[in-house]
Amino acid sequence: MKWKMIDKIKIFSGPNNYTLSNVYYEETDELIVGIDSGLEYLIDSKIHIDLAIGDFDSIEKRYLDLLPNRAEKIIQLPAEKNMTDLAYAIDYLYNNFDYKSIEIYGGIGGRIDHLFANVNLLKRFQISFRDDQHLIFVLKKGKHKIEHYFKYISFFAIEDVFELNIKGFKYELDNYFLSTSDSVCVSNEGTGMVEFSKGRLMIVCSNEK
Repeated sequence: MKWKMIDKIKIFSGPNNYTLSNVYYEETDELIVGIDSGLEYLIDSKIHIDLAIGDFDSIEKRYLDLLPNRAEKIIQLPAEKNMTDLAYAIDYLYNNFDYKSIEIYGGIGGRIDHLFANVNLLKRFQISFRDDQHLIFVLKKGKHKIEHYFKYISFFAIEDVFELNIKGFKYELDNYFLSTSDSVCVSNEGTGMVEFSKGRLMIVCSNEK
């Protein structure tokens, strides 16, 4: 049986290449989840941890010693397993909670293989990734207004996208078929409307460092 509805689940993950104060602000009815090295940010910032998950191989021992007193629930995973810590955490949350959205802080940068694994998670779950320089999320078919505070915005099909219309941005498209191998929609700018009739569209907002 799932728990009560949570408005937002916020997951703090490695790599620790983001500034917590830039990406996170406290909201009511949020569930805070720390994964491995992401727990270091939460402990340092004295943010209450509802759930800690991981094999804890990338967290310093001094933080690990503090964890029992800082986290409501701890799930320790074996070092050898057939999924990443983040994949396990999202699967666990999906099966045990009702929620409106999952925001993941971190998960971008660091090891390339982990980045690809996280893109695959975007194909399976309705989640978003963010750090100081990026915001990544996926849209389903329909009409969407997009406003963002990054310099660039790029559009990628993670499933072939049909009848794609991009309006109001610096570069517009009309009734375009965007395949999963097409990179024509990289490095757009501005805000506007996106509409398509079929497929799934990954949005990557980014700044130049």
